[in-house]
Amino acid sequence: MVEISKTGITLRQLQILREVVRSGSERSAAKALEITQPAVSQQIRILEGLLGVQLFVRDKGRLVPTAHTMTLFRDTDATFAQIERIAKTVASLKGVDSDTIGIATPHIFSLRLLPEAFRRLRSRQLVAGIVLKSGTYPEVAAHVLEGRADLGIARLPLDGNVFDWCPATTATNVYICPKGHRFADMDIIRPEDLVGEPLADVEPGMQSHLMNENAMRYMGAEPHLAIQVDVIGQEVSFVAAGLGISSSNTFAASQFASFPVEVRAFEPSALYHYVIFWQKGRRLGTLLQETIEVLVECAQLDAEDREEAST
Repeated sequence: MVEISKTGITLRQLQILREVVRSGSERSAAKALEITQPAVSQQIRILEGLLGVQLFVRDKGRLVPTAHTMTLFRDTDATFAQIERIAKTVASLKGVDSDTIGIATPHIFSLRLLPEAFRRLRSRQLVAGIVLKSGTYPEVAAHVLEGRADLGIARLPLDGNVFDWCPATTATNVYICPKGHRFADMDIIRPEDLVGEPLADVEPGMQSHLMNENAMRYMGAEPHLAIQVDVIGQEVSFVAAGLGISSSNTFAASQFASFPVEVRAFEPSALYHYVIFWQKGRRLGTLLQETIEVLVECAQLDAEDREEAST
């Protein structure tokens, strides 16, 4: 076992500590590491002896980490997470397929696109597990770049020096309003129509939202941001409750099919290019290739649904 800088502490002991903290019990940690519970208990006692501190206290059958433990855990967890990412990178370079897929995406695509894609994927391939990482578009890119996810869903531009991608679909600007709203009787919404309307929107910073808000400012009207959220997709609940309207695009808005809202085109509009992307130069195994195909297939189905709804 690898010893850390002549401390007497091994990586294996830190790995055991990490699993006990994460699971809250020695039994669960033993199962995750495929060793016996007595072996876990023994290594925790040895580690406490080497450090000279108590690592856990028992509370109603659970092991509660002390402050000393959490200090050590934070660095340990980050180290093993990096090792796991390196292992995945090595496997991908060797063309070795994993049966677990990591996908990074804005939360909004968990509402419709991903459940349907995973259902289709599991009918075609053996998938042991799926790990989702959500966030803003920059955070999604970071998840893929740093190896926390195999694939990402985002829109261009992306850095072509570090990512490869496959086109998924395109989208244009829309507004989402509650059922019965005056916008439901309009085919196209324009900046002058937004004056005085409360907005339930993603916090300022998203380029598409800024474009719409700046169009209002150009007219001399300040947007009324009644509700601001920090996760793309959260806003639809407030729109459905009649608390405001929200800007979006046709692809993102297609995820809201189960909500009682209306979607109407907005002009002036921009064109957005959505892609499935991965680390540049990565060799994609059969499972990841199939995953990309299914994601593109489902994105295209959403596009067809949008066209049918507009005719």
